Amino acid sequence: MPGWKMDAQSPRRNTPDRTSVTAQRRGTACVPVIDGNNIQGSVTVNINNIYRGDRSTGAAGQDGVGMKSADGTQKKDSSIKIPDLIYRLNLSHFYPSKLTTADAFNINRTSFQKEEPQSEKKPLKEKDLAFVYLHKLLTLDYRARSLTILNECVTSKTGKRSAENKDFYAFLNDECEYTDSEDGNTQIHPMDVQMAVFHCADSFLRQNMVTKLSSCQYALPLLVPSPTSADIELPLWTFRQIKKTWKSVGGLSTSLPVCQIKAPMVFFCRLGSVSTSKSQLLNSVINPKHDTFFHRDSPGSIKNHQFMEGLVEIAWYCPAGNTDDLFSECIAFCNLHGDAVKNRAQTDFLSEQATVNVVLMENIKNHNDKDREMVQKLHNLSKPLICLMSEQKGTNTMGSGDNIKYKIGLRDRNQAELHEELISVISTCLQKYNSAHTFSLEANRELAKSFGFRVDEDSQECQAGKTGALEVIKLLKREDISQIKAKFLPCQGKLWQEWSNKNKEQYRLYGDVEQTKSKIQEHMKSIRNQQRKTSLDLMKAVCKNLTSKHISKKMYFVRWLGVYLDVSFLEKLSEVTQQYYKQLADLQLLKQKRKITDDFRKKQEELIKLSEKVDAVTFGLEHIVREMAQIYEAWAECPDKMTAEVSTLPVVAADLLISGHPLELMDGDAAHVPLTWIQSVLDKVTERLGDQRVFVLSVLGLQSSGKSTMLNAMFGLQFAVSAGRCTRGAFMQLIRVKEEVKEQLNFDFLLVVDTEGLQSLQLVSKQSTLPHDNELATFVTGLADLTLINIFGENPAEMKDIIQIVVQAFLRMKKVKLTPSCMFVHQNVADISAGEKNMEGRSQLQKQLDEMTHLAATQEVCSAEYFTDVIKFNIQTDVHYFAQLWEGNPPMAPLNPRYSENIENLKQAILKAAAGKKCLKLSELKVRIKDLWTAVLNEDFVFSFKNTLEISVYRRLEVMYGNWTWELRENMLFIENKLHNWVENGKVVAIDQRLIHEEINSTFCAVKNKTEKFFTEDKDAEILSQWKSRTEQRIKVVHDSLIEAAARKINELLKLKKACKKLDEKKTQYENELFNRSKDLASTLKDKAMNELSLRREFDSMWGKWLSDLRAETPPIKDVNVEQEVMNILSSSFERRTIYFNRDSRHYKWIYNRRDYSDYVTVKKGMFGFSSHSLDTKDHDSIRKLVQQTVREAEEIIRTKPVDRTGYSDAYTQEIVNCVKKRVAEFKAEKFTLKNEFTVDLSLFVCDIAVRKFTDLHKVFREANDPVIYLGNKKGDFFSMFKKQCGGATATAVFADFVCNKLKSSILQSVYDQTAIDAAGEMRANFPAFSGNRSNLEKHILQDLAEAESFERFITYIKNPKIHFSDFIETKFKEQMLEGRNPRILEILRNAANMKQSSVSIAIQKATQETKYKKDVNEWLKRFSLELEGEVIFTVNDVEGAHYQEINDTDFFGQVMNKTLQSVFNETTSRFTHKTSVRMDMFRQSPEDILKHQLCGCWVQCPFCAAICTNTIEGHDGKHSVPFHRPEGVNGWKWYKTENLSVDTCTSSVVSDAQIVLPDEKRVPYRKYWEAGPEYACWSITPDASEQAYWKWFVCRFQKDLEKHYGKTFKGKGEIPTAWSNITKKNAIESLDN
Repeated sequence: MPGWKMDAQSPRRNTPDRTSVTAQRRGTACVPVIDGNNIQGSVTVNINNIYRGDRSTGAAGQDGVGMKSADGTQKKDSSIKIPDLIYRLNLSHFYPSKLTTADAFNINRTSFQKEEPQSEKKPLKEKDLAFVYLHKLLTLDYRARSLTILNECVTSKTGKRSAENKDFYAFLNDECEYTDSEDGNTQIHPMDVQMAVFHCADSFLRQNMVTKLSSCQYALPLLVPSPTSADIELPLWTFRQIKKTWKSVGGLSTSLPVCQIKAPMVFFCRLGSVSTSKSQLLNSVINPKHDTFFHRDSPGSIKNHQFMEGLVEIAWYCPAGNTDDLFSECIAFCNLHGDAVKNRAQTDFLSEQATVNVVLMENIKNHNDKDREMVQKLHNLSKPLICLMSEQKGTNTMGSGDNIKYKIGLRDRNQAELHEELISVISTCLQKYNSAHTFSLEANRELAKSFGFRVDEDSQECQAGKTGALEVIKLLKREDISQIKAKFLPCQGKLWQEWSNKNKEQYRLYGDVEQTKSKIQEHMKSIRNQQRKTSLDLMKAVCKNLTSKHISKKMYFVRWLGVYLDVSFLEKLSEVTQQYYKQLADLQLLKQKRKITDDFRKKQEELIKLSEKVDAVTFGLEHIVREMAQIYEAWAECPDKMTAEVSTLPVVAADLLISGHPLELMDGDAAHVPLTWIQSVLDKVTERLGDQRVFVLSVLGLQSSGKSTMLNAMFGLQFAVSAGRCTRGAFMQLIRVKEEVKEQLNFDFLLVVDTEGLQSLQLVSKQSTLPHDNELATFVTGLADLTLINIFGENPAEMKDIIQIVVQAFLRMKKVKLTPSCMFVHQNVADISAGEKNMEGRSQLQKQLDEMTHLAATQEVCSAEYFTDVIKFNIQTDVHYFAQLWEGNPPMAPLNPRYSENIENLKQAILKAAAGKKCLKLSELKVRIKDLWTAVLNEDFVFSFKNTLEISVYRRLEVMYGNWTWELRENMLFIENKLHNWVENGKVVAIDQRLIHEEINSTFCAVKNKTEKFFTEDKDAEILSQWKSRTEQRIKVVHDSLIEAAARKINELLKLKKACKKLDEKKTQYENELFNRSKDLASTLKDKAMNELSLRREFDSMWGKWLSDLRAETPPIKDVNVEQEVMNILSSSFERRTIYFNRDSRHYKWIYNRRDYSDYVTVKKGMFGFSSHSLDTKDHDSIRKLVQQTVREAEEIIRTKPVDRTGYSDAYTQEIVNCVKKRVAEFKAEKFTLKNEFTVDLSLFVCDIAVRKFTDLHKVFREANDPVIYLGNKKGDFFSMFKKQCGGATATAVFADFVCNKLKSSILQSVYDQTAIDAAGEMRANFPAFSGNRSNLEKHILQDLAEAESFERFITYIKNPKIHFSDFIETKFKEQMLEGRNPRILEILRNAANMKQSSVSIAIQKATQETKYKKDVNEWLKRFSLELEGEVIFTVNDVEGAHYQEINDTDFFGQVMNKTLQSVFNETTSRFTHKTSVRMDMFRQSPEDILKHQLCGCWVQCPFCAAICTNTIEGHDGKHSVPFHRPEGVNGWKWYKTENLSVDTCTSSVVSDAQIVLPDEKRVPYRKYWEAGPEYACWSITPDASEQAYWKWFVCRFQKDLEKHYGKTFKGKGEIPTAWSNITKKNAIESLDN
């Protein structure tokens, strides 16, 4: 059997000698042995030797394919027959068809491989070839097909140099030895790499590969032999996403999917081996400037290949409509690789379907019978046949018409002439043959199957997806094509656009703001209601397939649906689009005349209608998903009624996004972001993937500047690219980052945002498109970590336009503390290699950026001279110049490889910039989208922007700050208790702040460490850093103020202790004397038998005599009539008659909460002596505020006076009266002055409080310090000891009883002190209102108010929040601690008593241990008091006068003390069984007061609505703010020159056209409210369309009360919107959680 020459040959050898390895399907192959030009014979080899492993049906497809051994090398797996080449290319674990799009479309190490200059390129390794090829192909670099492993030609096997004196002719005659690779393997054919990847790819990656091959203008695999079986596959599925566009001369352009193209087909094949390259000839016919088909002289071509034999490739020639087109119509060209005879099935199929057959062969005389038989068969076909004879000359023809035959000799031909003749002959054949005979991929699938070819679309999953798509299409085809969108996608279009417009109107209010707003919202609700009524048939049909558990089936469905939608709408869309652009062209011509004529207006209206028609017949998957969004948003407003089908829609969209499909972020038609939908989808994405870090990359540029093409080429994405109607709105697509580079990049996904072109509306002037462009630019730059600014061409005007928009966007970002970065991409720049020109371009760009920055800074009212003042930018590294996209003229031109290089360099720069950047998590991205879009909707972005992420982080900081300060406060309370006991025990006589500092230092250091850790290690450390130094400073201030306050308290206690020293010493002396007297009396009666009555008689006699002596020695403390003393002070300060008259009238008692203070004022008179003013609500409110503030200050004075320790003093009352006078004197009002009666009544009211408090406290003082009263209270204790002594009790027991009685009150006090701290701490930990930040506390207060429905309490809260705050804490403390069957406070008291008992027991044990051998009770007492000096009040001096010297057994004394104290503690604990036993007066600092001090924050109220700033930190940084404002009428605001209370909310007013009228009649626009004065400027009131129902409910519920309180009405401009009355109390309370 003779050997045949093959088509693809090594470029390194120019001789006709060839060796062919024909990869037959099974068994053996004949390999020719060639010597020179003579065929010597052939040898037979077993073809299975080129495979690794034996075929086995049992484990086929198992994951064990290509497993790696322990040392990392790949093991051969015998479970499946895998070609050796697959192993060499490191693809074995992907074979067959296991390489997925997820493996290909991600950021991996290959993404970081920078394109090196040719001279520096390192040889590729075999294992990298396939993945480098795939990476380049998917990024549209057509040089992917030229990848090779570089080898060197050496002079000899040993590598030694030839002898210097070797004969030159012999040197020339020597052959250079060639080694393919170091391990002896043959070099890999580039097409083998392509086909190896193709065989390993799954159907979706194959489709992507073939689509990219088509973009590179390469031939596509049409019939693919299996490398491991006899199967031949028609991969029809891979063609489904490819479209071809062409244009006939003078005709309209046509665009069709290639599967739908019906075109003449020219089939090229060869017989045997010939010296001429068939593929090269074919390239000269279809595209002389580009190697569409790989041939023997293509880069990297070698003589051996494994996957090419029998492969058929197809390419289409598409004319451009030019006169120099090679052909005038679209033509398909098929090319069979290998011998036509040996690949008979492919030849028979294609030759029958071809319009023209072209066969390449040598002289027919040299061919065998089979070859001649093949030629004869081709001749017999009634269609043109062209025979290309490589060894003959000249051209002959035979036959005519359809049956014309050509013979063209190739020998000694001028190649250019040959190519021209071949094109001419093919054209002639096509013209003469019946043009109706065309080739179509779709139409020939069944025929292909009849030839034994397997069609990839016949797989079960593919067919299931196709069936699902056809069901959807069947549903759609019930309607006229122009009505389908309106019928099946009703929620978008006019409804959605109308809703979007209404939503935007909420941010541009006018007139009666809340009425207007309410009407807008009602309209929006009605639109949503209409949307909810729409049919879900289409969505159900789509979602049924998209919710399938089989991922492949789901993906097939998506692709098939796209295919069928394209097919269904393509023809109509093409027709309408052509009409649209024709009309647009006509209109542009009319515009050039600069006259607005009737004809112009008519054409303009027609163009608008055509645009609507284009929208109507534009139908894709993105429109279906958009409909899902609208259906979901409509039902999201009624979540309780949402069906299961609707609730799964975000899941469907999330799965599409995760699988690599773009998701619409901003609807381009409505120019709106469906926030509810986007947030729900991102929530589902987060559920699927986890809360991953995301780097956001966006692009901005003018229309048709190649943005989408650039992104697709850079990352292999699927953003829609079209020369017609471009991207609308913004789409986002996720790209996964592989684990191998996550650490380097510091994020998990790249989110790419593609946007519509700026200035994309052709019919509208630039001035009116500017707001839209600014919105888009602001939104995407704020969202992105990096924005690519795409500039096309070198038109300075276009550059200026885009730069102006971009600079303004970045200025806004800077003002709201967002720090995105940018890179400029200058596309389509000629002579890109000229360094000087690039430098000049950069200089020009820098100049324009600076100019636009200066201009934009003036407009945005901020200081910035240079672009680098706005954003970090390097003109040398952040500007990239791109070559033109096409290498030649479309439609036959491939992408410019220089463009691909530029893409790679830009990608490297992006990843380098992204590496290490702090990125948002998905959950944070969701919030950022909402913040940005809400701010963009407002006219003033900077003013409107509310950084929710930053706010939430700050709120968390507030909670942490509360925890840190509580640690300090709690520790200081313990220290204060300890120091208090030290003072009482006489341990310290003076206090220094350094001592307190040392005591609290360890806690302060721990808090500082926690603070540092929080700010450095928290996930939001970057955001937190801005508040770090200020928070540390504030903690230091709290620390210092706590020390200062504690020192002040202790010093006051020391002064008090000093003042009461004599009195305290006398009390101790009298107690000791009583002890001794009762002891002596008991010793005299010890041996007498006496009953208790007799003992009582004797004791009473002794007690009476002692009291008589005591009264004679010490006069009693007089009782004071505090009320009379106070009246005397008031009479000396005011007219006595007025004081008593006003007191008796009791008129003063109502001064605190009066609504009308007219009786207390004198209205100022005008120029002519007439009153020019009348009091309004604000005036009454100001007086009421003065009263209440003065009362609070007086109460604080009363609270601090130690009347219980020192007794009442007139100085205290005088101080209170002086305080009242001072506050009244400081009060200023423009309209009126306060009468003297006001000061008198306010003084009476305050002093009334003082009388009650001072009377009670003076009583306590008398009981504690009058010896007779004090000791009278202890008579029972002394009698008890007396009785024990008489009963024979030992001196030790009696003295122990005496000491324990001394300790009893101190122990009880220490238990209460501990309980105060524990109860406050427990309330903070367990009661939700006190466990969070200030906003949380506010929510609970409002919930409590709503439940109570008390208008008086509401008014107190609105007008005096601090008072209500205090009341709320006291009330909740009582509810949580003091109410119920077993109040919690009792358990805390018992626990504190047990802890104190433990401390005392340890003190007894230590004292006993220390004095065991001393036998001295005095020493025991000293040691005992030393151990307890910080716990309880007790010193040896307390028992110094008592006679206990006879006691010398300290061990026994300790035991008795322990037993006696057990009784004391039992008695103490037994008291805590009922809430009536809790003595609140025992708390030195009540738990409520502790909580008040800890939880007090900022008390500044909004000047409009009186909402309280919710910042937890008093004196905080920045401006005051509150999450939700209230209707201004709540605070008494009314419309100017009316009696109508305002129902407008501050957040609505600040975006309205309303004005603030100040008292001096000055007017300030609400939009610039900060100009109204300091009290307004210190507030941040951001426009907010979000609604809180609470205060609307309040206004409706208490309308009459509010009208009565303020003397105004909710009428006219203040009429309450009807919708508010539908809000229930439940709705109001629930709204607080939003």
